[in-house]
Amino acid sequence: MPPLDTPLRTIELAGQVGFCFGVKRAIHLAEEALESNGTVYISGDLVHNATVTSALEARGLVRTDTLNDKKEGTVIVRAHGLPAGEIRRLRDSGLQVVDATCPIVHHAQQAALTLEQEGYQVVIIGDANHAEIRGIVGTMTTQPLVIDSIEELRAAKASHRLKRKVGVLFQTTHALALCKDIVSELVFMCKDVRIINTICRPVQQRQDAAVDVARRVDLMIIVGSRTSANTIELAALCRSHNPYTKHVESADELTDADLGWARSVGIASGLSTPVATVQAVCDAVAAYPHPPRFEARPDPTAYRPESRRGH
Repeated sequence: MPPLDTPLRTIELAGQVGFCFGVKRAIHLAEEALESNGTVYISGDLVHNATVTSALEARGLVRTDTLNDKKEGTVIVRAHGLPAGEIRRLRDSGLQVVDATCPIVHHAQQAALTLEQEGYQVVIIGDANHAEIRGIVGTMTTQPLVIDSIEELRAAKASHRLKRKVGVLFQTTHALALCKDIVSELVFMCKDVRIINTICRPVQQRQDAAVDVARRVDLMIIVGSRTSANTIELAALCRSHNPYTKHVESADELTDADLGWARSVGIASGLSTPVATVQAVCDAVAAYPHPPRFEARPDPTAYRPESRRGH
């Protein structure tokens, strides 16, 4: 038996972990607002991480489903942004507004306006129900086409909703590699296509680093909230290169079935995952007391996101 301080399996951290700049900025702005007097409201989550939101609520942040009846106090705009008209309405109602929208999301909003003003039909590749996309749509005067799959693109073409002159942008948390099939087909469907890459650079860098690690380890662990789009995208991207990719919110979700077989483990995190949460996962893997038994490797279907088998 090796010394207790010597891990029985190799662990490789994929590039940078912890909060990205946009998340750090949003948390800082929220903390500053909470230090002042008065009530501070937010609609939805500041960022997609329960640990972060719970800590802010413990300090006095009031989460509400609607801001329509609020006439005084301070409201924080979440990192994913809000429609421009809604922000104006909040200010006009007498609320003090602290805009914690990620600067990269602001860039995507401006890109949509630029394409719209230049006469393009704006096509956004992303999740139509995501807060960021609703914020982008809310800045525009025309209705963009939001698609997230080849099937949705073909349906838009068949129903004549897709025009010949289109300007394309991306949900900032999307994996560009997972959008390539949509873009490739789109350029053959339309006569004039302009593409503005609005994918966040830190997202792209983390994706590239995670894929590099996922390709060479037995088990890849992605740490982050299941409501975090960038974490979900990261897990999906890694899973396309390594079917043994598990998405966890905390170390408590790791099981004997996960750690009992893997000789090498890669770990990456979403942009809104605290460093402490990632460290706890690393510690749990390092402290697992049994030598790896590769012959006990489970069926890879156990790691599909829809699977409920101990996950």
